[in-house]
Amino acid sequence: MIIICISNCPPALRGDLSKWLSEVNTGVYIGKLSAKVRDELWKRVCNSIRSGQATMVYSTNNEQGYAFQTHNTTWIAADYESITLMKRPLLSDSDSVNGSPIKQGFSKASKYKKQWAASKNRGSDSYVVMNIKTTGADYDRDRIFELGLLKIYGDEIGHRFQCLLQCGREIPKTMTRLTGISNEMLEREGIGEEEAFDKIQEFIGEDLVVGYNVQADMKFIQRLGERVGKQIFIKKVRDVLQLVRRKVDDLENFQLETAAAYFSLDIDDVREALTDCELIYRIYLELNKL
Repeated sequence: MIIICISNCPPALRGDLSKWLSEVNTGVYIGKLSAKVRDELWKRVCNSIRSGQATMVYSTNNEQGYAFQTHNTTWIAADYESITLMKRPLLSDSDSVNGSPIKQGFSKASKYKKQWAASKNRGSDSYVVMNIKTTGADYDRDRIFELGLLKIYGDEIGHRFQCLLQCGREIPKTMTRLTGISNEMLEREGIGEEEAFDKIQEFIGEDLVVGYNVQADMKFIQRLGERVGKQIFIKKVRDVLQLVRRKVDDLENFQLETAAAYFSLDIDDVREALTDCELIYRIYLELNKL
């Protein structure tokens, strides 16, 4: 079996090849010839094709079962551990397609694919640190008035999200002193509970959620979802408070600021949800070293 592919060749050569082979497509000829006739025909192709290009593939008794030869092509046969492969040269700045220069580098499709793969790999190591501020400890009666979220990739903070909620409850003065957030700020800057719930779900996605006494936070989130007629989909949580109880001895109490002081972490005078998220994240890193 023999296949010859030619391009940019004189018409006379096409006619000559048609005497020996069948043309199954433009410039593609196939047939069965003896080795001597095949070699003589290939010489004729090389001598007659001028500036055109030709490639011949033919059956032979080797491991691959075939071999090939080229003429005037940039692709050349190359031996690789006793296997013949086609070696394609790298593109140069002078190369073009349909008269347009070829730009070096990856195509847009290739870049998108690499970005998608990177995000998938990165997502497997990502998690979210969550902290909420509430008007009280009763998740049936009290409400969330501030929310903070950190997206962590590996050991780095990737994204931050913080919002105030128009919760319909008065903020106690003690919480205003702690967070610096007043009822007037909620009215002026706060968003609705349904919008806040959607943003929480979008930010967390399928990631692990890390928090300090996170089970209590989740009860408030669940009640928030019930009020807006939606269900939170969080697959897994990790409680830093429980890790502190298990790994750290001789603490006066297990409040967040006490655990932070144990690891000599700075504590801001104003404790907003986002600053506490960063504090939880730093404690979590320290605990992972133990």
